[in-house]
Parts: sequence; C-alpha cells; structure tokens
Amino acid sequence: MTDDANDPPTTTLALVDEPLGAGLQIVFPLEEVYVERQTPYQHVMVAETAAYGRALFLDRLIQSAECDEVLYHEPLIHPGLVVHGHARRVLVAGAGEGASLRELVRHREVEHILAVDLDAEVVAISREHLPSWHQGAFDDPRVELRFEDAQATLAASPSAAWDVVVLDITDPVDEGPSLDLFTTKFFRSVSRVLADDGLVIMQAGEIDPSDLRIISTTLSSLRAVFPWVALLHTFVPSFHCLWGIALAGKRPFELEPADLAARIAALPSDALQVYDEHQHRAMLRLPKFLQQQVDAPGRVITGEGDERLISYGEGAA
Repeated sequence: MTDDANDPPTTTLALVDEPLGAGLQIVFPLEEVYVERQTPYQHVMVAETAAYGRALFLDRLIQSAECDEVLYHEPLIHPGLVVHGHARRVLVAGAGEGASLRELVRHREVEHILAVDLDAEVVAISREHLPSWHQGAFDDPRVELRFEDAQATLAASPSAAWDVVVLDITDPVDEGPSLDLFTTKFFRSVSRVLADDGLVIMQAGEIDPSDLRIISTTLSSLRAVFPWVALLHTFVPSFHCLWGIALAGKRPFELEPADLAARIAALPSDALQVYDEHQHRAMLRLPKFLQQQVDAPGRVITGEGDERLISYGEGAA
C-alpha cells in the first residue's frame, strides 16, 4: 500500500466487505491500495480491485470503478441536459472524482459550472489518482470549484440562479455527510435556487427488487416538493444493481422531445462510450412490476427532527 508521507499509518485491507441490501454482502478483493485516509468527513480509499480495476471507495462503499464508471456518469448527466435543452448555468453538488464535470463540459451551451464538494481531500486524491475520471475537467475555464457544504452554497445563491442542479451526492450512510440532503427541507432549498424552467438531476439510489426503500423514499420526498418527477435507470456492474437517476422540475419536461436525435447529435459522439438516442430511450423504461412499485407512495423525510433516510448502518433497519 502507498499513501502520502504525512498521513497517519493505516490498515491495509485485503478486501472490502460492502452491504448490498438486506441479507446480502459484496466482497471486493483488493490487489493494491494506492491511498487510504480518514478525512474530517469520511473514510477515503483508492484501490486496485481484482474484478473492476481501480476504484474509489468512500466510507468503504464503492463510488466508481475504472471499467464501468461511464455506465454511471454518462447516464447521470446527458439525459437531463439533453431534456432541458438549453442549460447555461449548472450547479453540481458533489464534485468528487470530476467525472460528472467531464461529461458536463461536453455540452457547449453550458457557460458556467459551480462545482462544490464538502471534502477537499477527496477531490485532491481524485485529481492525483483518478486522472481518467476527470480528464482535466477541473481545469475547464467554465468550472468554478469550491469546498463547502452544498447547503451553504444554496443558501448563498440568489433565487432562480441555476438552470440545472446536479446532486451527485454520496449515499445517506449512518453518520455520513449526506444525511441531511435526502430530505424535503433540502429539496425546498434546491427548488428556491432553480429557475422556473430548471431541472434537478439526482443520483437516487439502487433499484433492487429485494429492497426498494431508498429509491422509494427518495422519489416520494422529491414529489413532496417538485410538481414533476421522473425516474431513469442504468445498470452499473460494480454496483451490482440497477441504479436510479431522478429528474425533477417545477414544470413537466418532455422526456422524448421531437428533436431528440438532433440534440444528441450536437454532443461529441466520439467521446461518448454509452450515451446515444437508443440508450436515452432505454433508460426511461423500467420493467413493469418495478415501475409500479417505485411509483407507489413511500415515506417522505422532512429533515425536521431526528428522522433521516439511512442506507446502511444501525439506523437503516
């Protein structure tokens, strides 16, 4: 294992044992740990996995892997930007590895991207150890990078300041940094800074038939704030499940606009490995029994009091 010289000693892990829903564990054998560190906010590790290549783990949960991160980041960004059609001002909560920024800067109509992250150490580690993720996107002249709580960023933003708000935030793990971000209180603050024709793009959690608690609660909490909410999905092998991407707005959007092909053709197709017109349409359609379940009303987490949505940990039961 290698690490920065000034970091305290860390324990080399032979594997990462990650919970995946109720009654299921996923084990990632590690061939090499490049960096492992406890920041003020979370545990961070970049390691070589035997199955998926180099990967980023936060709080010992996989965030993205070298071999399939495009299956997450391209679907996260492009459908929403294409559906919106003319986003100029974009706020990203969760700059992270910079891969979301990599995809955002492919949209020529975007003029300014404010990328915020609570944890400067995660970004620094990613810039050094995950260059194929960000591909220099942090240095794009349209990108402004800040290290602060997204809630503070929203509070300081004028009303209707953003055309698109991307919530590429970590899962709400017990005592993790994102617990307050899966609440109607937070979503109301997002709604305030969103333009009337603006769009929210949010990673909404796993779509696992054995445990739909996270996706159901997230969608129900979004619906309590936004008049229009839609769900897209993508399969990410290193996540071992379908993954939900929520779109939300103050007004309805046409998910398959008449000029869809032309909008997608404006993107640099030679740089895209996943997203095209066929993939766009496929992401809109869940199997019928899953669609019925995620459409059903679920819990709404207000953010008032002590109740929070918790994906893993003692509070998840």
